Amino acid sequence: MSFQDPGRSSGPRRGNVNGKQDPTQAMASGIFQINTAVSTFQRLVNTLGTPKDTPELRDKLHKTRLHIGQLVKDTSAKLKQASETDH
Repeated sequence: MSFQDPGRSSGPRRGNVNGKQDPTQAMASGIFQINTAVSTFQRLVNTLGTPKDTPELRDKLHKTRLHIGQLVKDTSAKLKQASETDH
């Protein structure tokens, strides 16, 4: 797999089709969101045990963990949908 310059395209662009997101694009978006949330979670975990460790931080950690779990479920469903579309 290779990455292209953002302004260049060698084929049809994937995106919204009749108001619905292409399953492959939706899956890629979900993976990006998971990575972003995990990075946030890691940053919050690294704050544990420091002077910034507060009940609010721990609540945010809990909510972020739940959010990651939901993103994984949603992205897994999108992966299944994309897999079925490819077959």
